[in-house]
Amino acid sequence: MSNPQLIHRANENSSLYSTIKARNSKQNVYDYVNEGELNVCAYAKSRVIVNPTTSLNSDGGQTIKFELPNFGLLEDMYLQTEFARGDTNADSGAKDCFLVDMAGAFTFSKIRIVYGGNTVFETTPEHLVVSLYGRATREESLVLDAMLGSAIVGAAADSHTALEGRMAMASSFGGQKLSCPLKCWFSESLGRNFDLYSLSQKCFLEVDYRPILDVHGKAETPADRITYAGSNLVCYLNELSPQEISAYQSRNYAPGTVSSQLAYTTTLLSESISTPVVATATTKGNVIKINSISGLVRRLYVFCTLDSDRASTTAKAYMNLVDISSIKLSANNQTIYEIQDCGVGIDNLNRSSGNGYQTDYFVEMFHNKLVGPCNSTVASDTFKLMDVGVDKSLGNTTGDEFGFDKVKVINFGKNPNDYSSADGSLALSQINVPELELKFPTGTSSAHTVHVVAEIITLNTYNTSQTGQINFKSISE
Repeated sequence: MSNPQLIHRANENSSLYSTIKARNSKQNVYDYVNEGELNVCAYAKSRVIVNPTTSLNSDGGQTIKFELPNFGLLEDMYLQTEFARGDTNADSGAKDCFLVDMAGAFTFSKIRIVYGGNTVFETTPEHLVVSLYGRATREESLVLDAMLGSAIVGAAADSHTALEGRMAMASSFGGQKLSCPLKCWFSESLGRNFDLYSLSQKCFLEVDYRPILDVHGKAETPADRITYAGSNLVCYLNELSPQEISAYQSRNYAPGTVSSQLAYTTTLLSESISTPVVATATTKGNVIKINSISGLVRRLYVFCTLDSDRASTTAKAYMNLVDISSIKLSANNQTIYEIQDCGVGIDNLNRSSGNGYQTDYFVEMFHNKLVGPCNSTVASDTFKLMDVGVDKSLGNTTGDEFGFDKVKVINFGKNPNDYSSADGSLALSQINVPELELKFPTGTSSAHTVHVVAEIITLNTYNTSQTGQINFKSISE
């Protein structure tokens, strides 16, 4: 039995939560209202290519900066990374080098939006991958696969001509470009677009690129290896007419006033488990303390990877997920949220072992509007839930499939994809020693790393001086 009073008490003690609640006098979200239509002003969508201030080295391992445009309402950003081919000769008997699955995202370890020397947003590829696939339809998943470098890669043959997708980059076919959607708070709706018109200082996107060897799923001789060939940022902007810009700024930035906008940022906690605890009715699971995560948390993503996959220098994989049987969030021996029997589903269905089939976690997925694809091959039977038609098997390689059913999600809000309210969030910084308890399916033994990705609500403020100077900053708990 969960304890909602624990959440209410924590939020009542949160200064940021109180500030957000006092911003307006909107009715309770559960009240019946008759909403009117919203007229959108005239705007034009534009696509702007931004080059980095410093070129990306062929070997990577550096921070790249992009200066964002000083005009428009920023709606979306896509990071594009180009790769140079390796050798151009036919193979002599061994497979060539190829990139990790979803290399378009895992070229970097973190991105940040920096304004006035302060970070106003940051996230990781782990968050982008689970949030993008978690909300994607079947058709969108196919497009994501293609952009990120997770599409059909062809046969694991020793011939260049048999290789496609991310494996072809070390072939005579030439280089390739992969793209990663950088979904931020301003991507959620038109009313949250990032106002670049009114910023008084330069705003930058900073990208921490990984060393190129950390992006290889297979790396042979140095002469064969794939290298970085360049990087750019695609920005989609909504541009207003001069008359609309003037009216927009008059409405939002009157001298001597403060305008605010709900936003969010993310944080990632990773902790290794050397001996995973398998699911039993009496055994306490592995306990992960998450007190390092602070602020108003709207959502937690929890998933596990094999330590050996991420540590490997010859067959690295970042999202080869290991299933979780149960997960419980608690504090002071009081349960906040719990999901049981979430690991005995599609991926652990084995008719010969009698594990059975449980749908508890799929109830959670459906309730929380998570529709991500599950690519699962069960024993000798091929059984795919929400099959996206992608076979990423590369024979002797690991980390070839990403099944969203292995990502456990705790949403604290009624509509987890509605970023217009802080209601339903949890002021985790006001909880004494919060922890996650995890159990794993029978047979799980290898060292794991538990990854906890938190979406944390922030408040973006535009403070307009009497002279019209606008000071932008992001406030967190």
